[in-house]
Amino acid sequence: MWKLLKNDLIIERSNKKNIIAFLVVALFVFGLFSYEKLENSQKLIDEKGSEYQSVAAALTKFQPPDAMDDGTGNELYYNLLQQKQYVVNQSMALKIDRPQLYLDTGLKLAELRANAFELEGYEKVATNLPTKTENHLDAILYQFMDKAGIIVSQDSLSFFPFLLSVFMMLGSFWFVFISIFSSGILIEEFRHISLIKGYPVSFDKYVLAKSTSAMLIIFIFIAEIFICSLPFIYFYGVGDANYPIAIFDGSYKVITTLEYIGIALIYMVFIAIFTILLSVILNVLLKNMYLTLFVQLLLFIAPSLFPVLVSLVPFNPFNYMNFTNLLNGQSLDLAKPIGLELVHGLIYIGISIILMLAAVKLFFTTGKLKKV
Repeated sequence: MWKLLKNDLIIERSNKKNIIAFLVVALFVFGLFSYEKLENSQKLIDEKGSEYQSVAAALTKFQPPDAMDDGTGNELYYNLLQQKQYVVNQSMALKIDRPQLYLDTGLKLAELRANAFELEGYEKVATNLPTKTENHLDAILYQFMDKAGIIVSQDSLSFFPFLLSVFMMLGSFWFVFISIFSSGILIEEFRHISLIKGYPVSFDKYVLAKSTSAMLIIFIFIAEIFICSLPFIYFYGVGDANYPIAIFDGSYKVITTLEYIGIALIYMVFIAIFTILLSVILNVLLKNMYLTLFVQLLLFIAPSLFPVLVSLVPFNPFNYMNFTNLLNGQSLDLAKPIGLELVHGLIYIGISIILMLAAVKLFFTTGKLKKV
């Protein structure tokens, strides 16, 4: 078994697909760095500029009678006017380096937005403004930073802030990347089945060796992310590993940058194991790499295509494949809101992994290999 694994790793080391994947990971890290460097000094200010434009667009949906000065005007209109002013104040606070003013104004802005949700006619401007979940995440982050005396940081280039950006982005397409990487994991074996019949191990052990070698390569991908990010320590410093991030995990909470990265790594490992095993099973059933990838991507986007399924089938592991959306609490903004939790996601993915392992073991020890 170990000799087989060693032999497989030697073969995979020179595999062009793996070499391209390593290059893609490196280009992703340095490409994101270039983007962050370009946006770094103006990132928060640009975000506030975008918010200003959105509120201004919402105000254009009102009629002149809504702005009556005698107090009979539209209450939502006045709320949006105040929001617009507070967004301007936040932008100015960033430009003149007044972090406390930024937090104080942010707290007032979050309160105004919370009040706006209950006002008549809000639905006609809802698309221009943050959702309840986004606003709540902003509010608890501002409250936490205000109480803890933490200064708002615009730095995204030092080591830990940059890693946070990397893993936030990876959360959106990690499953897709691993699906592309592993979609043909057993295709060559089925094309040239005589090549492996001479191995002195059972086919299920061969599959285990292939899956293990694929997983080891994925660990190298993850290590590559850290290695490619190390030079930023020299140029931009380590950064603050304890800088707060607001997330939803059954309840709204604030965690550190380091904790977020830790959660992301755990999910990436679970998702990688899940995806590799799924590729093995689909390769056996479909015997085609492109069909395997198509089915995987279809299953991945199904919760987005049919949001009602998320609340109807919360134990579907594909609800948790995009852990960035999970941590952002996007499931709370569905037509039928449901609070998906991190631990539940790991449990459901873990159970799915066990079931797939059992299926692989059963399939490859019942003599059905001859039929594929």
